[in-house]
Amino acid sequence: MGAPSPARISRVLRTALAWAAFGVLCAALGLVVLPLVRRLPRGSAAADLRAQRALQRAARLYLGLAAALGVLRLRIDGGERLRAGGPRLVVANHPTLLDAVALISLAPQLDCIVNAARVEHPFLSRLAAAAGYIRNDGGPAVVAEATRRLRAGRSLLVFPEGTRSPRGGLGRFQRGAAHMALASGYDLLPVVIACDPPTLAKGERWYEVPGRRFELWLRVGEPLSPRPLLEGGLAPPLAARRLTAELREVFAKGLEGSDVPGSRS
Repeated sequence: MGAPSPARISRVLRTALAWAAFGVLCAALGLVVLPLVRRLPRGSAAADLRAQRALQRAARLYLGLAAALGVLRLRIDGGERLRAGGPRLVVANHPTLLDAVALISLAPQLDCIVNAARVEHPFLSRLAAAAGYIRNDGGPAVVAEATRRLRAGRSLLVFPEGTRSPRGGLGRFQRGAAHMALASGYDLLPVVIACDPPTLAKGERWYEVPGRRFELWLRVGEPLSPRPLLEGGLAPPLAARRLTAELREVFAKGLEGSDVPGSRS
């Protein structure tokens, strides 16, 4: 096995710099910036909004740095649907580690549902708490809190797969997003995400860099309404199952129709 080429060494070093910057930025946000932003009066809802706007600016800053380093290129179609503000029930597939960062950079306010294991992580727990994110411990309490926030005019981000997608495809969709749509009556707003060449997928390390700069492509689709199922008188479990199947089909077709190579499911 030969020595790595100078081009590959350069890519790894630039990627390392991008991830170091990401770590420093997250630490500064969670330990200093967001707690200070939240100290201003006017209640917890206003504090969440200020914190999430600060996160949006930080996400834009980070993605701009990563692009300047030649690590990634971000492509967005239909972003105005996210920039318009809430309430929105945003659902996305999850091919890379940077999906949430890209989505947060587009929306002025976006509540995220955070896996309980990540909330316990010392590096991310302060940031998630300072942003007012919802901890996902499972069960109806998560759906109830998500529904409350949607009815209060806030936007919500859900990854229906619950974890990163398998490389080049889709994982099994959980029914939480469907239950939230059915309970609140709000449409699901799908965002199909593709990555070319594939990188930062489940099980991959940051230093397993592709041979060239990767393109992260986000396409905001047409809303998917739960109303036909609500008006059809179906029992909630069956309605959630059908809505979840419809939602997954939207993503499967979106990836099949993508002109980004490596995004076929």
